[in-house]
Amino acid sequence: MKTISLSSQNTVETAPGVQMQGFAGEQLMVTHLFFEAGAGPAAHSHPHEQMTIIVSGEAEFTLGEERTVLKAGDLISIPSNVVHRAVALTAVEMYDIFTPTRADLIEKLGL
Repeated sequence: MKTISLSSQNTVETAPGVQMQGFAGEQLMVTHLFFEAGAGPAAHSHPHEQMTIIVSGEAEFTLGEERTVLKAGDLISIPSNVVHRAVALTAVEMYDIFTPTRADLIEKLGL
C-alpha cells in the first residue's frame, strides 16, 4: 500500500504563480495545484486524459476554441491531445488527475 500526506510533498513552481504537488500510482496520478490570480500555464496538450476539480476560486478554461469559467465544486474533463489552458480569475486551488501517469511531472516533482 502506498500512502502519503499530500501537503507534505515537495512543492514546485510549474509556471509563474502556479505551485504544484503530486502523487503517482502505476497508471494514474493526481496533482494538487495553487494558482495566484491571473496565473496559468501556456496553452499545451499531452497524450494523457485529464480531469480537473476546482476546490476554491474561479478559473477560465480554454479547450480548443471553447471557453468556460469553473468555480469551486466544478469539474472538467480534458481529452487526450486537446490543446487547453487555464487562467486563474481569482486565487485557485485545484486537483488535476491524469491517466496514464505523466513522466514529465513525475520527474519535475521528484516522485
